[in-house]
Parts: sequence; C-alpha cells; structure tokens
Amino acid sequence: MQIPSPSPTTAEADSSARLAEVASELADDPTLLFDAATWTALGWVAVKVAGIVVLALIVLGVIMRLKNRWVSSVADRPTLDKKRQRVMTVADLVGSASRYVVWAFAIVMILDVIGLPIGPLLAGAGIAGLAIGFGAQTLVKDVISGLFLLFDDTIGIGDLITFNGNTATVEYVGLRLIKARKFDGELLMIPAGEMRTFGNKSIGFARAIVPVDLAYEGDVEAGLSAMEAVAHEWAQTDFAKDVMLEEAPTVQAGHVVSRHTARIIVQVRPGEQFQAERELYALIKKRFDERGVEIPFPRRTVYVKTDGSNPDAVGMAAAAGAD
Repeated sequence: MQIPSPSPTTAEADSSARLAEVASELADDPTLLFDAATWTALGWVAVKVAGIVVLALIVLGVIMRLKNRWVSSVADRPTLDKKRQRVMTVADLVGSASRYVVWAFAIVMILDVIGLPIGPLLAGAGIAGLAIGFGAQTLVKDVISGLFLLFDDTIGIGDLITFNGNTATVEYVGLRLIKARKFDGELLMIPAGEMRTFGNKSIGFARAIVPVDLAYEGDVEAGLSAMEAVAHEWAQTDFAKDVMLEEAPTVQAGHVVSRHTARIIVQVRPGEQFQAERELYALIKKRFDERGVEIPFPRRTVYVKTDGSNPDAVGMAAAAGAD
C-alpha cells in the first residue's frame, strides 16, 4: 500500500493521527519502511518532538539565568546575612523544582505528539501514585517537613547547626534532603523528616564564653582584675564594636574543688563568637603574664605507707622526714 505524501500544513495538523496510521501500515507491510512518504510522516513528528525539547531547554535556561541574577544580587552580603541565606536557599529550591516541572510538561507534550493517549496514562499514573504513596510515607513526610522548614525560615544555607551530637555548616536545603558539612569535612545528608529537634547557632545571637582557671595559692583578686581589664580593653577594639550586641562583656567568678574559676561572657552576632574567643584568650594570656597571675597546673601528692616490714621503705621515709 502506498501512503500519500501530505502537504506541510496538513502534516503539522494531523501528525499524531498520521503517526498512528503509519505504525499500523508498517505492521501490515514492513517494506513501507523504505518508502519516502513514510519518512516524511515520521519527520514531522521528529521535528515537533525536537521543538518541544528545545523549548524546554530555553525555558530552563531563562529560569536559571534569572536565578543566577537573583543570587548575584546578594553575593556581596556577609555569609551569615539572613537575606543572603534565604535567597540562596530558595534559589536552589526553585532551580531544582523547575527542572522537574518543565521536563514533566515536556514529556506529556511529547507523548501527545507521538499519538499516545494522555488520559489513560494520567489515570494509570494516579492509581500508581496512590499505591506508591502508601509505600513511600517516609518520602512524603520528608517533603512535607522540608516545606515547613523553608516556610518557617528555621534553617538556611550557611547556618551552623547541631544535630544528633554533630555540629556542621548547612550547604544545601531541599524539599527532601539537607546537606551539612562538619569541620573535618564529613558531609552529613539528613532527610528533612528527621529534623525534628536540632539547634541553629546562626539565628538571633551567639555568646562568646572564655573560661579561665585561677590557682588557689595565687592572687585571685589580681586575676579577676586582669580579666576585667581584658574585657574592657577588648570592648574598645573595632572588631568588638562591630560584632557586640550588648554594651560590654561581663566577668563571672566561681570555684571548684581545687581551683578558682572566672570567665568572660559577651553576646555577639552569630558566627563571630569564635573570633571573639580567640582575641579574648590572647589578651588574657598577655595580661596574666604582665601581672604575674598564675593558672593552676596539674599536681599529684603521693603518700607512702609502710608497716615496718620493708627496711628500704622505712629507711627512705626516715630520710625524707630528716630532710
């Protein structure tokens, strides 16, 4: 059977029906595979499929370009700036979701072009999705939890978090998965549904806490005075004025069994507590050396008990008593 060669206008309008007809004719007569009209009919379908793919790539390119421009608008802000973190987090989510949505629409359009009935496929997908949903409750829980984390703004890229005894910096926040890197380089991949209880050190404020021990036999008052001087001196630095969230650091004193204790506490911007602690420790060491303030060193007292049965031990004890 010979397939007539249609005009371009007719071919574009009836490509789906013609493709089904060509497939039926090829099943009856495989020799039509070598017919020019067959390839013409298939060619129009291929052109439309290629056009859909190109259009999907263009749409994704535009979305990614806008996303990158949005990210660039906050790139100069500090790493822990909340607006920067929010933009980075949402931009990653938009990029990921866009790929899924655009390609899903493209696949549906391609199926329609090649003549496959979309209705039964969507109905089957709905039934399959329902069946999968019962077996993928954990996945659904992760996605819903991820949405709440994003909408509540409780976590963002660059945040320092604690989770299950681990402290790590967030590198990626998605609907299902959160990636955070520990100081030693280990990357934690945490399902959003598991983030029921976690700590965020990058929200609100942080406290720099610098504890120091003072020897019992030393001049404790001199040590506390030096700590007060350090707190006042550090508060006058440019760095301190930039990061402090209260008027001045406080010095607290206490004691334990074998030593006095003192510590400097100051409220600073999140993420700046580590630099503040380094500077305070350096100043404390300098001022203690200048004022001769001692810190306690580990010591051990050894008692030798003898019952007179060991002459050498008795002799050593007597010699020690004579000295």
